[in-house]
Amino acid sequence: AQQEQSKVCVIILSSDNQPFTMSKLARQLKFYAETYPKASSAALIGGTALAFAAVVGFIEVQDIMEAKRHASAKREQNVNYTEEAQQSTTSAGEVTPQEAQLAAMLENAKNSSWQDNLRNAADAQERFMLPGRDVDEGNEKPEYIKRIVDRSEEILQEDKARKEKEIEESKDPFTSRFWK
Repeated sequence: AQQEQSKVCVIILSSDNQPFTMSKLARQLKFYAETYPKASSAALIGGTALAFAAVVGFIEVQDIMEAKRHASAKREQNVNYTEEAQQSTTSAGEVTPQEAQLAAMLENAKNSSWQDNLRNAADAQERFMLPGRDVDEGNEKPEYIKRIVDRSEEILQEDKARKEKEIEESKDPFTSRFWK
């Protein structure tokens, strides 16, 4: 038994009972715009505002739905959101102490002259590359090492602050990801 499908076609008729064509519609809109310029301008601005509100509303609703879906997926995985658990695991965006130290070394090298860089490289080779050596030999650490250690600690603190801010923002399901 074949089922027949009925198709519905809506035809808009003009006053002379003829279907509207694009050229007739354009003429009608032009006539209306010339006859009622204030009303047609207001209608155009209102239509634009409604379209804008609809698009932004759609994006916000989609964002809220994504946040709810993300939260339910995390609940299903039974992930513990405590701060200690987040600090103990390294995620893809987290900076490790070694990465912070490397970034600080690169920053120090970029901000130093080539003579300073050569001296620092020779000292670093003696300190860290040769086995069985006392790193400090009872002397105070050189200035470039202090700068690297201080800057790497700053980088780690900046990363921690950034991660805490991301965590706070991710807890709010109504925060829009559209504007970021």
